[in-house]
Amino acid sequence: MNYEPELKTALVSAAKAGAAQLEFQNDLKSIVLKDDRSPVTEVDRQCEKMIRDELLEAYPQDGFLGEESGSHTGTSSRRWIVDPLDGTRPFIRGIPTFSVLIALEEDGIPVLGVIHLPALSLTCWASRNRGAFLNGKRIHVSTVDNLEKAMGSALGFVEKSDTREGKKLFSLMGKCDYNYGFMDAFSYVCAAAGKLDFCVNLLDKAWDCAAAACIVTEAGGKFSDIKGVQSVHNGSFVLSNGILHNRILEFFGDN
Repeated sequence: MNYEPELKTALVSAAKAGAAQLEFQNDLKSIVLKDDRSPVTEVDRQCEKMIRDELLEAYPQDGFLGEESGSHTGTSSRRWIVDPLDGTRPFIRGIPTFSVLIALEEDGIPVLGVIHLPALSLTCWASRNRGAFLNGKRIHVSTVDNLEKAMGSALGFVEKSDTREGKKLFSLMGKCDYNYGFMDAFSYVCAAAGKLDFCVNLLDKAWDCAAAACIVTEAGGKFSDIKGVQSVHNGSFVLSNGILHNRILEFFGDN
């Protein structure tokens, strides 16, 4: 199926949200802590409303899942998954890795993804069977085939340091050549463009990683949860250049 009309709508919505973020970043009137202690601003909420209204006006039969406004059930087999401002903490601090994330899921599979980083003037996108692009240039994952030579990014081994998964992730990152820590969705863009070789996140929600799942797949890589299930709804997220994927998953096996 050709998702070009949906991709165009998503790109326009992401650009509008990104422009609003840059406009209001230095004029935040309120910052509220959610139940999980993560911050949310009026910009998060305004951007999500704008994106949701535009997507559902264009495609009223589709469902919607947003970080701030929750879930809307549609009548089609499709659902838009949106994080209107991924990286609110960096946004508040003036660190330029915040982004707009828009994905379209059909029958549980991410078929379209947009990651827009307005402060870095970067937009990454993909749609199913059409390839992945960064600022209009086609991108591909890396060809590194040895974990000891790989550069990776990870999140969750501190927050989950007392769990089996957290300890396994810490061990994994100790095996690779260099650990970049985590740079929000910018890490996923780096993996899709071959700058990083893999990313692992133990804290991801669907809105954090659905866009990246499509983009990295179209760039030639793989995604799954830490058990190898190809889903963005299980609370963990592994993406890689594909070559290293099984090696990474071995760290989270039963051994």
